[in-house]
Amino acid sequence: MGKNKYYCKIDGVVHNLSDVQEVLDGKSERNIVLIMYEEHGMDIVSANTFESVLRFNNNEIPSDYNEALRRWQEYNQARMPKSPPKPRCPRCGSTDTIKWYDTIDADNGVYVKRWSCKKCGKSWMN
Repeated sequence: MGKNKYYCKIDGVVHNLSDVQEVLDGKSERNIVLIMYEEHGMDIVSANTFESVLRFNNNEIPSDYNEALRRWQEYNQARMPKSPPKPRCPRCGSTDTIKWYDTIDADNGVYVKRWSCKKCGKSWMN
């Protein structure tokens, strides 16, 4: 790969990113996205992603972009809020359900949700 810090393997091809390194070193005012698009053949979306991965990598050009991209994607996935589990129909197990409304359970004074299954028509509260 070479001893220079600006060589980067992208999709199995080694690129000399000295032009990007000049921007990172403050020696150039060029736009990294445009450099990757115009000089290194990335489409504009991939070039934007490249810049994001670069920022995630502490503004250092990774020796293997695809590995750095994978780490960036895993980091972003881990930061995504976890969605609550979908309610399942107690009769058929389908998650194709609809919530009608929230109501107060007269016996316990707590809110309950009324659901209906689009598959089998079962209605229930939880």
